[in-house]
Amino acid sequence: MLDRVDVHCIWVSQAVLNLLPKDLPDIPGGEIVRNPGMGVFCDNAMAPVVALWPKPDKKKKAAFLKSAMKQLNQYGLVGMHDAGVSTGNLNLFRELAGSEDWTVRVYAMVEYYDRNAVCPDPVERYNDPDGFLNIQSVKLFAGE
Repeated sequence: MLDRVDVHCIWVSQAVLNLLPKDLPDIPGGEIVRNPGMGVFCDNAMAPVVALWPKPDKKKKAAFLKSAMKQLNQYGLVGMHDAGVSTGNLNLFRELAGSEDWTVRVYAMVEYYDRNAVCPDPVERYNDPDGFLNIQSVKLFAGE
């Protein structure tokens, strides 16, 4: 699978297409490119593919974050914006911020997993005392 630079579309292989229903319907708020052939899914239409992704546990996610921060630091990057963090991952961010492994200043935007819907889970603003984690915005999507 490849995703577009703005993360609003993905292009999947035949192996992934084989895991999806043959008669996949159109999905409101999304687009499935069917011509010249299946394989590109945009916005809400990415949901059936995302549902197939492996779901790493909290320990694995923490290891991914630590590794990514080390890599960013090697290139001199010390801050970033993450414009799409799930509420579950925000909790992990809060737990890790302030640890010796959290070496990048992160401005995180909340993204609710069900696009074009109201996020029923309350999310509070958070500003790490050391300035390494700020959560104070929500990523919004709007249709045409």
